[in-house]
Amino acid sequence: MAKILEIFKTVFSSSFIILLIFMAMAEIKVEAQEQEGHLPNNEVEALKEVATQLGKKDWNFKVDPCSKDTSWVTPNSNDRPYFSNNVTCNCSFSGGECHVVSISLKGQDLAGVLPRAIVKLPYLNFLDLNLNYLSGDIPREWASMKLEYLILSVNRLTGQIPTYLGNIVTLRGLSIENNMFSGTVPPQLGNLVDLEILFLSANNLTGTLPVALTNLTKLTVL
Repeated sequence: MAKILEIFKTVFSSSFIILLIFMAMAEIKVEAQEQEGHLPNNEVEALKEVATQLGKKDWNFKVDPCSKDTSWVTPNSNDRPYFSNNVTCNCSFSGGECHVVSISLKGQDLAGVLPRAIVKLPYLNFLDLNLNYLSGDIPREWASMKLEYLILSVNRLTGQIPTYLGNIVTLRGLSIENNMFSGTVPPQLGNLVDLEILFLSANNLTGTLPVALTNLTKLTVL
């Protein structure tokens, strides 16, 4: 964690403050959907796969992930502002059925890979894996998801920014800064017409921004 905080201090900027505000507002939105209920077995099994792929070892599967048990929801603390451990459910469905709508695992020293199994959580719209040691690339399977917020900043992700990110047209916020992405920015990101915030800095990117990004008329921060 000390190394991650050192990296964080070197990249802290007004843009990162904006990102933190944006993340907080998005989390407030999903927290408002919380009620009591139960999570279907298929989503529980999906979370087990996600945990394995991330290297997340402290989720307690002996209790319902939507139970607000402390292994699934850790209250925010001023002493640990760059840490979050929250799985948020929407339990407003009939019969008390819940679905996972948000996962925030910030600053946990996770050293696995981005989980392909996340696609098995079809109601997920917020994913924050910021400030970890995750490596590899962004899974192609994610292209079919309906994410609104995707925050992968300050990890060890490599390769080119995938063109299929442009298929997640529901995105309103995308942050992949401070990784090791290389190559050029794909013009397919211009398909994300609802995008309001986009962070790409502090990678190994080359070339100029594609003209297609002018399609992002709702963009307020780049």
